[in-house]
Amino acid sequence: MRTAASSLSRWETPGDGGAVPGAAAIERLLDLYEAPEELDRLLALRKQAREPDRWQPYDLERSYRSYANIEAQATSIEIYQSQLIPGLAQTEEYARAVIEATMRPDSDLDREVQVRLTRQEILSREPPPEVWMIIAEAALRQRIGSGKLMADQLDHLTELAALPNVTLQALPYNAGAHAALTLASFSVLRVDHHGLMTVYLQGPSSHMFMSSEENIEHYSGVFNRLRASALDEGKPTLKLLRSISSEHSQDKD
Repeated sequence: MRTAASSLSRWETPGDGGAVPGAAAIERLLDLYEAPEELDRLLALRKQAREPDRWQPYDLERSYRSYANIEAQATSIEIYQSQLIPGLAQTEEYARAVIEATMRPDSDLDREVQVRLTRQEILSREPPPEVWMIIAEAALRQRIGSGKLMADQLDHLTELAALPNVTLQALPYNAGAHAALTLASFSVLRVDHHGLMTVYLQGPSSHMFMSSEENIEHYSGVFNRLRASALDEGKPTLKLLRSISSEHSQDKD
């Protein structure tokens, strides 16, 4: 396959100076690397890359912007969080407290909070994604800000759990050893109309996507085992949420 060096350079360049390879070029490259099974996924990514980027005004780092774009189109999202309330379920006050405590010195607090709130709009879009969240009890008890702030946050989780497209399970302390003991958090996202499925891992200063069949199978399996370890959605989870919310409400410090 012969391709001009200038074209290769533009394909490799992010942002306004770059270019998206054509569908024919992608197909030829996959033939060259003997990976035709990747065609549908890469064509879906190509289509996504050519769509208007709603996050451009926020100047997000590239990997976070990629995640936000995939999340915005997702048809299903599975989220496990051991330390924090998931971003899609955070109140504005909780989000502000978390971001303020962890952001880089040169970050814009108001902008970062607005990005998080904008991401949450997918929960009420038509059609909405199916969102399944498993949150460890430690995250529910970890005090972020005041007791009232935490009580309001847990009450918000209760409200979200009533949505027809949201399933919420709490993973209690007494669940014992479980499939995600060594994981802080992960998400499995599916975009059916693009034929895309990916795993997302977020660290303190990095974002990682994994789209291999092996990784997707592994993390989907971990999530399914977590579902079995967690409290049932509905009354058992809601009972724990209300109990911990009441404890936070009584904390006047």
